[in-house]
Amino acid sequence: MKTIAFIGLGKIGQTITYASLIDGIFDQAILYDIIPELPEKFEHELRHAFATKGVNTDLISSNRLDDVTGADIVVITAGKPRKAGMSRRDLFADNAKIMYDLAKKLPPKNPGAIYLMVTNPVDMMASIFSKFSKEYVISAGDQVETMRMRSYLAKKYKIPVTEVNGFVGGEHGEDAVVLWSTVSIKGNPVEESVHQEVENYVKQIPGEIIRVMGGTTWGPGTIIADIVRSIALNENRVMSIAIPREFEGEVIHVSIPVVVGRTIGPSIEQLLDEKDRWYLMAAMKDFHSTYRELIKTSMIDQLS
Repeated sequence: MKTIAFIGLGKIGQTITYASLIDGIFDQAILYDIIPELPEKFEHELRHAFATKGVNTDLISSNRLDDVTGADIVVITAGKPRKAGMSRRDLFADNAKIMYDLAKKLPPKNPGAIYLMVTNPVDMMASIFSKFSKEYVISAGDQVETMRMRSYLAKKYKIPVTEVNGFVGGEHGEDAVVLWSTVSIKGNPVEESVHQEVENYVKQIPGEIIRVMGGTTWGPGTIIADIVRSIALNENRVMSIAIPREFEGEVIHVSIPVVVGRTIGPSIEQLLDEKDRWYLMAAMKDFHSTYRELIKTSMIDQLS
């Protein structure tokens, strides 16, 4: 039996859940949220959608974390969402406490699960969950930025998005870096004159969507569901997700294009040019420095 659990059923949680389940690739799905009645009512919504699509996935909804058991994949979106004018890092203190609690309670009942972090700041929350759970955790990372980059180039050059290749890496959000040595249009490199334009779009469009629509849901929800699918079906697609890696004695999560299936890896880091590898190292150093400072100021270490 393939079982997936969704922890948090807000806007992005609902979108990821729907997009992950609508093709019927899971035998069972567990829907959890702390808000009374929300999991149950969302279950009804899903059942209505599944009825017209002929999906037979068994649904379990609950407000009790103890009911999240036996999952092969656990998708975590629980926490405070980013609002207009906020950076993802502004959410660190509040959401780190939630991750600490989940890290202590989820692993005993879900042995061997892969944990996919979505809660922002997503890479840091993956590192926090890993720190306190000692489990294997990945972050949705820069796969969302990767698809934003590809979609922008496809629109700009009026070509099918399938003709655009390439990845974004580093930390999810404002510090993401386009890995230009991987980017091509119909097999040809992208002229350097548009690099800054593309990078600006990738970093600025989420804030613009949040300002007007109140949140980013459809893009990230569908993209993250593709990560789920690649794991569940062992598709072995190359995706830019954040995987655990040791840096200065601590496990941190920074995105690098990596093969995603039932096992994660290998990465294509060694295939990047020297400039891109330099940017990734700079991203890791910045991530680690900020991460340590936020842990200190939030006093999250005192919970252990």
